Amino acid sequence: MSTGIKTQQQILAKLNITELNPMQLEAQKVIEKNAGTVLLSPTGTGKTVAFLLPLLAHLNPEETEIQAIVIAPTRELAIQIEQVLRNMGSGYKTNVVYGGRSGSQDRRDFDTRPAILVGTPGRVADHLRREAFETSQIKMLVLDEFDKSLEIGFEGEMIEILDSLPNLEKKVLTSATQEFKVPAFVGLDRP
Repeated sequence: MSTGIKTQQQILAKLNITELNPMQLEAQKVIEKNAGTVLLSPTGTGKTVAFLLPLLAHLNPEETEIQAIVIAPTRELAIQIEQVLRNMGSGYKTNVVYGGRSGSQDRRDFDTRPAILVGTPGRVADHLRREAFETSQIKMLVLDEFDKSLEIGFEGEMIEILDSLPNLEKKVLTSATQEFKVPAFVGLDRP
């Protein structure tokens, strides 16, 4: 699998990005150095690329289990993130799971484990309850548009997901709004 892994320069070229914007550059540095990061930036500023580049850099190409989970509040955002990952052509397999999609299709997709799982809180929590995949190698969790997941009422599922991931090394929370309070259950120490 490691032979197809792309460098950041190759990924950016595939996305037709000549250089990262200041927020993306800063996000990369902060995410790389810290266990907990809160990324606040308006919609349309490139937050997805800002958290996906360090996520990809954190993956081990030799690992065969899921290594990172990205949680999005809506099916549309989950699909959009998965599409950005696909467009990046990183060489890492990605699965997307969300309510309204066939659970049997999800299970078939898990036959070959992705490196990255993207999904909505309810569907990811459901797969964790069913023990659909091994969690010991999951080192990074991104809660994208985290405040929206709380508004929609996914707090219980997010607590369940966090409780199911014993070996997390990095947590990244993103939001487009500045009025943002990090709930205690996320367990961020000086993000």
